[in-house]
Amino acid sequence: MMSIADRATYRRHREARDKVSSAGARLSGLGLPMALFGSVGAIAWAIRGTGGWDGVDGTLVPGLTWGLLWYYLCWRKGIDARGIPLWLGLGIALGGELGYGQYISWIRGRFEIRSGTIPVAPWIGYAWLALCGIGWGAPGGIILGWALHDKKSFACWFVRSLFFLVLLALLFVSPLIDWLGAHIARSCPWLLFPNAGLGIYRGALDGSLERTVYTNTQNFAAVAWWMGALAAAVLQKDRATLTAGALIGAGFGLVFPLCALWCLGYSRFPDYLDWWKMWELSAGFGLGLLYVGVLYWAVREVDKTHDPTGLPLAMPFERDACSAGRTWYTAIAMTLAVFLFLLFTFLEHFVWMGILLGLLYIIGMVLATRGATANARESAAADERRKSISMAFGVCLLLFILIHGGSARIGALLGLYPLDEMNQYEWPPERILLFALPASAILSATLIAMRRILRSPSSACPVRSITTWLPKRMAGLVILIGLVGAATLWPSKIAVLLSLFACSAIFAFTRMNRRFDAVDASHNSTAPWPH
Repeated sequence: MMSIADRATYRRHREARDKVSSAGARLSGLGLPMALFGSVGAIAWAIRGTGGWDGVDGTLVPGLTWGLLWYYLCWRKGIDARGIPLWLGLGIALGGELGYGQYISWIRGRFEIRSGTIPVAPWIGYAWLALCGIGWGAPGGIILGWALHDKKSFACWFVRSLFFLVLLALLFVSPLIDWLGAHIARSCPWLLFPNAGLGIYRGALDGSLERTVYTNTQNFAAVAWWMGALAAAVLQKDRATLTAGALIGAGFGLVFPLCALWCLGYSRFPDYLDWWKMWELSAGFGLGLLYVGVLYWAVREVDKTHDPTGLPLAMPFERDACSAGRTWYTAIAMTLAVFLFLLFTFLEHFVWMGILLGLLYIIGMVLATRGATANARESAAADERRKSISMAFGVCLLLFILIHGGSARIGALLGLYPLDEMNQYEWPPERILLFALPASAILSATLIAMRRILRSPSSACPVRSITTWLPKRMAGLVILIGLVGAATLWPSKIAVLLSLFACSAIFAFTRMNRRFDAVDASHNSTAPWPH
């Protein structure tokens, strides 16, 4: 669970929150975060859908960006959320492996087979879009809940590890889904596959039907996994996982098919606009709003577990939470999870890149956990170092992925190679040079940051010491994502909308900082509150 980073800052902002009594005022206080998360989500989700990225690595862009914004808003309120950004990003990115493209023709009443098209009820397409939306949002919600409630027993983390491995198998082990799909197609095709009564799933399947069987089976399996993870959260009395998992999973299940309504424009005005991009912009905006809802709930949970001065009202974790065994098991589980994620993400293309990034995280986590013993103080210090390493790696991964995918279009706009001849898998020497220089700088800066974290004599989160530069860096990150988005979508008409979302994000970010500064200025920051 998130903790208190600076008690004086937390006290000031909690007092400001407590003074807001009406529901309308509370709702207005959500407006700026919703505008920020929604606008940045629209930009980053549109980036995910361009030619420089695949499904999973591209979804890291909005996920990690939301995670860093989550951390920043908490930090301004004196709350420590360093452990959130990486896991929020990895969780939602896992949904990027799920397919849904064929459902767009279904909502238009068209079902493709070898001999052409046959009718299908549009509601079937919307139903599968809803299931796919749940599958996209479910991993992000569940894993975010795990990060919010991380002070759990060994048995709880063991169950979580099993669920994570099952999720990886369902998303990345294609033979498993092939086997499940073939079994369902033989025994009860009516369960998952449209027009099964026509007998089209018997015998050898054409490409379109194979895609239907695989996609529907995988999406259904992801929804089943989500329901199992929620059931486990109920049994473990894990409110954080239950709340985040249900809101993000079910919420995106509603948002996803509603946003797909844009694609009906292909029937009437096929050449007027990129309706698919309109869908992606809307989906990113809607998912950003859902994460704001979870953030609002999480901050209120911190208020419930701490008194107005920032002191915990009870032990914030279970009895064995700081034991050496739990510390090492958690570190190993987290490290292997990140390494496997990166390995599967880059397995089909650039596997060496996934291994390199995974090894960087492994080294940082192993060094951060050194010294963890049965002594509760040393184990707690190791937990703090791991959070900081996770935070630094999350920033590194976001910038690395931005440059990795963005180099395809940016190099073309600079005239280094023809735009119509480039995709994410082609790496001419000009693109390698364009990517290698900033990537080397990003990795070097990450190593320096990790070295500083590991050498720091204190595990505290230095809130006041970074006041001058963190807002500027976060604003710079939002601007960078907007620029990369404009470059990757240019000269599409959607680039104009992207610029509007970028302006909205900068406006919301600036206004929120003014509100935070006003709260800080209205109190005596030198008051003798303990730190």
